[in-house]
Amino acid sequence: MTFLLTITCFGRDILRSEAAGPADLSPKEIKAFLKTGPIVSVKKDATTGRTMPWKITLDDGKTKLQGMFKRVHAPRPDPAVDSYKYELAAYELSQLLGLEFIPPTVDREIEGNKGSLQYFVPGCISETDRERLLLQPPDLKAFLGRLDEIKVFEALVNDTCLDKADILIQQPGWKVYRVDFAEAFAPTPGLAADCPINRCPRRLFEHLQNTARQIIESKLRPYLSEDEIGTIFDRKKRIIARLEGLMKTEGERNVLY
Repeated sequence: MTFLLTITCFGRDILRSEAAGPADLSPKEIKAFLKTGPIVSVKKDATTGRTMPWKITLDDGKTKLQGMFKRVHAPRPDPAVDSYKYELAAYELSQLLGLEFIPPTVDREIEGNKGSLQYFVPGCISETDRERLLLQPPDLKAFLGRLDEIKVFEALVNDTCLDKADILIQQPGWKVYRVDFAEAFAPTPGLAADCPINRCPRRLFEHLQNTARQIIESKLRPYLSEDEIGTIFDRKKRIIARLEGLMKTEGERNVLY
């Protein structure tokens, strides 16, 4: 197997990657490899992000891929909120809702540090760079739909709305990812006024309606406080009400897709 040298990005950091996971590796397989794969390289000075995550290379002789390891744990009420546990909570919640835009993320201990290890997506650019380079998606409708999906999730976890530096587009293929939820889950009720929700994938709307509260609580309890978990359900209720209201005034086909 040959691994090409490609430009790779993770959040606000643009790096040159020596390896990429095999193209036929499923998200489930990537997650399992992140969890147990042999670590052959730990680069602690490869990024310039606010918490300087480590770049990790895993290789068992057959599979080789990279991940980003965040170990900072400054949860609320710390004024400088930033925690790897919020990354894990966001990934677990996205999986419960049937979403695929957060790269596989696992908890792992590296060199005595507990943290989150997230798959380092190869061959991508940020939405900031896409706009700067005037690149247009081949399927604009699908691209905008994915951004709507991301926006609904951002509202649910109370994170920054459509931060262009944290939206990654993989080339080729135009698969869209959203990374960096280390400051999410602020326990404030209500939805952000500067990020109105107007459309939502039907499958996500159904998951919001039907995913049992106790399942969400059990998955998120290792990572979030009771207040942080509780306000998720307040925002979930408001998102559903917002979408139901829009369906009444604008028609279901114009809101759900």
